[in-house]
Amino acid sequence: MSTSTFVSPPSNPAVVFTPAADYPAVVTSFPDEGMPSPERIGEEISHVLNMTLSPRLEYWASRYAEVGKRNIYLWKWCRQGVEITTLPCVLPELRDEVGDTRVLGIMLDVLLDDVADRKGDERLLEKLLSLSFDAPPPDFSEFPSEQRAYGKLTVEVWEEIKARAAKFPRYAEYAKLLRYDYLQLFNVMRYSHLVNENLSLLNMAEHELYTPHNMHMIISSTLDLLCSPNFDGDELGALRDLVWHAQCMGRVGNLITTWERELADGDYTSGVYAHALAGGDVTLAQLRGNDREQIRAGVVRGGHERHFIDSWHEHRRYLLSKAHLIRSFDFGVIIKGLERLICIHLGSRGYK
Repeated sequence: MSTSTFVSPPSNPAVVFTPAADYPAVVTSFPDEGMPSPERIGEEISHVLNMTLSPRLEYWASRYAEVGKRNIYLWKWCRQGVEITTLPCVLPELRDEVGDTRVLGIMLDVLLDDVADRKGDERLLEKLLSLSFDAPPPDFSEFPSEQRAYGKLTVEVWEEIKARAAKFPRYAEYAKLLRYDYLQLFNVMRYSHLVNENLSLLNMAEHELYTPHNMHMIISSTLDLLCSPNFDGDELGALRDLVWHAQCMGRVGNLITTWERELADGDYTSGVYAHALAGGDVTLAQLRGNDREQIRAGVVRGGHERHFIDSWHEHRRYLLSKAHLIRSFDFGVIIKGLERLICIHLGSRGYK
């Protein structure tokens, strides 16, 4: 596994904030700049490699393998990522159930994303995006057999997510919010498809506005709240503010470790390309011509991964300064989980 883009951590002491709440300050040994050491990354990756999926997730992973291109490593990676970022307010007896549900949500995300980002059939994408909480499932009978099978599985995963969510204790209270969050995800898919159709749309403002939803972390936090009867609903706005920043941190890990794979796919929706284009190190002509060597050289020459690493730290500093606003649980647990998440991102370059 490549560690060529790691930045050696400085020796600065951890930053400690004093919260005005019942939880202790967030104390962390994570570097204040740069990225973690290869040793720490290897330690976190060992958890992914040793992850055992539940029988139900094994079933869905095998079903996905019938129509999709991603390997089992991705689902183990996702299950570990979910484990370390689950809100601590989730009832212990529901933690595994909601964790598996979150992974199914990511599987749905992947099924949609692989059509949206890889110049897939627009008719198929729109049919997939007609998934609804209330209406009958979309009909794929007009499509060729391979696409019918793909659509059928996507619908089945969606129905499984809905059925699981409906059983959670606070579903009635947060059902509309869950619906809203999924609409944001569906909008990202349309945006990604638009950009790959017309690369002149590529820009940092819209990338930062839309694409973080593709990390599924706000949706996952809503699923967690369905299983959190002790969460104070008056903190919902503050929590979603923090989770937005957490989602952006998750997005950074994905961007800096998948852009080279996406280059091979001709998928230029990554913020790495938007930033390189804005900086003049990559041109629209190169993107349109799929000039892979020149594009790669421009991204590396301009140090465009560095921009996103810096933004990861900015979001982290924000979370450290605002964690005290959540009194229902210790948000510091999530910050530490995000520090572990970037490790498994970095250790999985080229593997997911």
